[in-house]
Amino acid sequence: MITVSSYRRNGIWYAAAINDQRLLACAFSDRSRREAERSMRKSLPSDLGRQIRRSRDRGQTLRMLTTYYDGNGKKANPRTLDLSHVSDFRRNVYKALCEIPLGKVTTYGAIAEKVGGKRYARAVGTAVATNPLPLIVPCHRVVPSSLRVGNYGMGGRNPSTGGYMKRRLLEREGVKFQGDKVSKGSTWISP
Repeated sequence: MITVSSYRRNGIWYAAAINDQRLLACAFSDRSRREAERSMRKSLPSDLGRQIRRSRDRGQTLRMLTTYYDGNGKKANPRTLDLSHVSDFRRNVYKALCEIPLGKVTTYGAIAEKVGGKRYARAVGTAVATNPLPLIVPCHRVVPSSLRVGNYGMGGRNPSTGGYMKRRLLEREGVKFQGDKVSKGSTWISP
């Protein structure tokens, strides 16, 4: 059974879906609970929809999301995440995203190189855009090669309007900017 819970803290709504004590999907919105939950449910396979039950638990998982939003999240523990509903390729992309250190960013092309070659850059972009675990799997740490923030999707917003939130998340984690671009000192190249 999948349980869904949500709560609000400091003007941000958080929603999470948990399957057997493992985080299956999550989302956040600065608009409403409905938008956070809708965004979270969109990242779940449709066959799971009948298994969802609402929970009033506002415990550890939601507090963890708040910690990540505040820029204090630690590297995700794969044993606490359920990515069984995504392809092997996307699972490899999400694993690579979890390697990006706090306070650093990398590019779509660099992630593509890591998971199979530059020709996969668009597929990486799609995987990043459909990340079922934003904040936990730090998709916000991936930027275009121009080092501008780029797009960012979140509950209730078109990805082209979410760049302000992506920048806010990066700044909270210690990423430095020079004008509208990430400072080169805040870039990370995978070993």
